[in-house]
Amino acid sequence: MHKVIWMKRYRVRLICVVCLIVAIALVVLARLDTYGLDRRASEPFAFDANGLRLAGTLWLPDHAATAAVVLVHGDGPQDRTSQQGYDPLINALLDAGIAVVSWDKPGIGGSQGNWLSQSMTDRYVNVRSALSALRSKLPGMPVGALGFSQAGWVLPRLASGDADFLVLVGGAVSWQRQGDYYTRTRLQRSGMSEADIDTTMAQIAAADERLFAPAQVPPVTLLDGMSAERWAFVRRNLHEDATEALEKLDIPLLALWGADDLNVDPEANASLFQKTVGGNHPANRIEVIPDATHGLLRAGSYNTQLTSEWSWFTTMRFLMESRHAYASGALETINEWVLARASQ
Repeated sequence: MHKVIWMKRYRVRLICVVCLIVAIALVVLARLDTYGLDRRASEPFAFDANGLRLAGTLWLPDHAATAAVVLVHGDGPQDRTSQQGYDPLINALLDAGIAVVSWDKPGIGGSQGNWLSQSMTDRYVNVRSALSALRSKLPGMPVGALGFSQAGWVLPRLASGDADFLVLVGGAVSWQRQGDYYTRTRLQRSGMSEADIDTTMAQIAAADERLFAPAQVPPVTLLDGMSAERWAFVRRNLHEDATEALEKLDIPLLALWGADDLNVDPEANASLFQKTVGGNHPANRIEVIPDATHGLLRAGSYNTQLTSEWSWFTTMRFLMESRHAYASGALETINEWVLARASQ
């Protein structure tokens, strides 16, 4: 009798375990389905800029699009999907009825050139050319740019005839102040005392002055592992400051920062944006998203300065969570604001 009861309980528990495993598998498969882009309608998107042929992709919603955006990369050698890091974002935009274009940076994937040889003005020409090509492909549709981080020195250069709206995530006004914030935050996270941080920051500033003052590439010993191409890229752009461009910007702008951004000071830059561009257009919106990282992911799970610092577990978690990895309301804010511009 006891054996029969035990066997029934065992079967019930086994069924419960199997059902739980199946449910978890279905959730994982559903999340992975929203991660990839293979199921999406797409077509090649190539255009010329700065004497280079740049190659990318145009992704289209399942139904007629109401607006379209070009994605503008941050720093680094990024391909059109930022090594698939854009997949959840692109899928969210497509589900909202927003077509998306993104391209490989110069010298990456199918694009000609070398992204390290470019200035922020060169990057602006790339974006303006992509917007023009997108207008030709989707005539009569509102088109805009959605940029990240370093795009903060690119998008403000655009004029009202170039784009109908702009979205900027994690942008900084001053290249040098952003670098100082990044370095100070890194030292703080290492456990260094404030006094030692101040001393170290002064030493770094003096070393940078010696490093970037010469017109020619310094000796390898001074580069400290930095490539000559990277040195030239930084030297070409280190005096970038978006203040003047923001003051003149008349395109509707949504500017967002994560409250827990470790790369760009969110409060200081949001304040500067409010001061310079906040009143330029009634649709302008400047907002700091709570519990969000530099890229608007959930800070509690994903907050590092570089994705290369993620553990394997964090990477797998991002793959499984897909768009749910973003901070609450972040993707909805972007989608709703863009669609509001399309309805005007």
